[in-house]
Amino acid sequence: MPGLARPWLAAAALLTLLACAPAAADQLVKLASAHQGEAIQGYLTRPRGSGPFPAVVLLHTCLGLPQARASIGDRLAGWGYVALFVDDFGTRGLKETCAVDFNEALPDAYGALAYLARLPYVDPGRIAAVGFSQGGDTALKIASGGGAGSARGAGAAFKAAAAFYPPCANEADAALKIPTLILVGAKDGVTPAGDCATLARQQAPGMVTLVIYPGAAHAFDLPEFGSGRQIMGMLLAYDRNAASRSWAELRSFLSAWLAR
Repeated sequence: MPGLARPWLAAAALLTLLACAPAAADQLVKLASAHQGEAIQGYLTRPRGSGPFPAVVLLHTCLGLPQARASIGDRLAGWGYVALFVDDFGTRGLKETCAVDFNEALPDAYGALAYLARLPYVDPGRIAAVGFSQGGDTALKIASGGGAGSARGAGAAFKAAAAFYPPCANEADAALKIPTLILVGAKDGVTPAGDCATLARQQAPGMVTLVIYPGAAHAFDLPEFGSGRQIMGMLLAYDRNAASRSWAELRSFLSAWLAR
């Protein structure tokens, strides 16, 4: 009977949504940096189920954690990944590191790798690094084999890396050793797309996927910057189309390289 079918359909749809929802969203966790075991923290989101799941270490910009931190974690959990957004600043009392070299970022990333590799519901052989701007710089350093190279005592290594609008000039002479995705705007005046194109051309065939979004500026994926804001001399601007395309590119990339 049509009148009775609708409640059952609604209930089925609700059960489907619940099955896909994260089991625990944005949980604050304590971990140790690979640099002398310094105490840091992060925000963990995991899919529903027992796993083992692939995982992603998320690395923020020089301005710190984005306003969309929780929704980014939820998005990745919805794709089936455990997501750990590293907070480099919280335990150090920092607000930003845009005008200085922040050397702690790389050991923090490896500390997060070690933390994830020890979780019983994470597959330690399927962990990627995804960084944004300064975090993208760290992701490229990871891809080139910089830093610890593997998580101390955890027997894990990053399998792939993705960098949103990274300063590719910092790694101009690097040879990337793991599959790497680079996403940058054509009108990025902070981390120019041309530098990333030069870096990509120097790599072994198939090692780098470079996507350049026409008209997009720095921080194109972060709605908090609206149609454009000048911060510390940097133009940061959200671009809905580039953001949507970048998440689709990231999902495809992670699926390809973190599959069983």
